[in-house]
Amino acid sequence: MESFKEFLTVFIPLLIIMDPLGNLPFFILFTQDKDPKDKGRVALVASSAACLILIFFAATGNFVLSFFHVSLPAFQLAGGFIFFIYALQLLGLIPGGMKTSSEEEQEGVEKENVALVPLATPLLAGPGAITAVLVWRESGEGGYPFSILIMAIFTSCLITYLVFRFGKVISNVLGVGGIRVLTRLMGLLLAVIAVQFMVTGLEQII
Repeated sequence: MESFKEFLTVFIPLLIIMDPLGNLPFFILFTQDKDPKDKGRVALVASSAACLILIFFAATGNFVLSFFHVSLPAFQLAGGFIFFIYALQLLGLIPGGMKTSSEEEQEGVEKENVALVPLATPLLAGPGAITAVLVWRESGEGGYPFSILIMAIFTSCLITYLVFRFGKVISNVLGVGGIRVLTRLMGLLLAVIAVQFMVTGLEQII
């Protein structure tokens, strides 16, 4: 039961940060000229690549922080700040564009293979998701178990794949309004998580 609770504690925020529903319009835009088989391949490659990127940072978290001489509380404060900006974007309170620039989005429309850039990174495995994985790996007494992190990453990427794979159906069922409502609800939850990250970092510094 405790392991399942830890899994949910990592999985839910990570899925919100990766934001498959919010990134679905980008996927549809970037693959608009592809046939269903190619769209499925792009969805698989993008979600798999994002999964590998996040697993890499989960496995090397301690080395990364030590190499740059960054303390965990500092990383938690920075991570909380990044999450809060993401949350404000999801809530529609500030313009988007933190994960990708307009140039990257235009390049994504024009380039042939969009699965790795910009879909896998920076849209899915972007600064927020990488920061979250690093903090969870090192937080508390030894951080969350590596197996919990791997399960959360894999499940989040699997759901992302399914959202992209059946994106047209989901888009038709929910519509623009439905996706927007769900995105803003996730933004509200992410804002709370962001504040908790910053509070925890400040408590450790004080």
